[in-house]
Amino acid sequence: MHMAQQNDPQDEDLRIQIMSAGEPPRPAVIEEDFLDDVFGSDAGSAVFDGSEHGAEARESHPSDTRRLQAEHTTAGYRDGITAAKAKSIQAGFDEGFGLGANIGLKAGQVLGFLEGITSALRAADRDDGGGGDDYREAQRHLEEARKELSTDSIYDEKYWLPDGTWRFELPSATAEGDVVFEDIAGAHPLVRKWNDVVKEQLSKWSVDVQILQHADEIGAAPAPEKKEIKLEQQARVQLDW
Repeated sequence: MHMAQQNDPQDEDLRIQIMSAGEPPRPAVIEEDFLDDVFGSDAGSAVFDGSEHGAEARESHPSDTRRLQAEHTTAGYRDGITAAKAKSIQAGFDEGFGLGANIGLKAGQVLGFLEGITSALRAADRDDGGGGDDYREAQRHLEEARKELSTDSIYDEKYWLPDGTWRFELPSATAEGDVVFEDIAGAHPLVRKWNDVVKEQLSKWSVDVQILQHADEIGAAPAPEKKEIKLEQQARVQLDW
């Protein structure tokens, strides 16, 4: 006769606890996106790596708005520099052209007078042979004037500042009235020096400048009158296509 085996109460409790607990939780499956490094994730997407490095990298990555803002800022900065340069270059050209024209006119007058005196003395020396020394002196003045009144000499840095301002003093600066380009050109040390030489030569050879100016006015050709031109109207023939 077999006796029934009694179950241990502790084993029964353990079995009941295991059955009530159910199956153990399965680990979460992380889906790997192979294109995530190409297109990136949205700003609000979850991070599955379990660390904060992904969120920090995403927050520090520059967005399109910041990139476009930087590009527009750079383009605006360049456009501003270009516009400022064009404006300043035009203003500098306007002022420099007027001043340079007056200086060139003064230097050209000096060289013109010296060339005229030299040519006259050379002709006199060829005719009677009596103006040899005077001719050589006039020739020497002409050669020195051409050298000192050249562009490199006139616009040497000892006469001008880098911004185009003159270093020399203006005789009419203390007088009342505005200083014009002609005053600045006449006050240039080299122009003033050779103007004095020309005045000395004109006085030496009794050259009347007023006669020369009057001859220029007489020899100047009058401006042609504007004639009104009438064009005959031609009849327009209609074309049949």
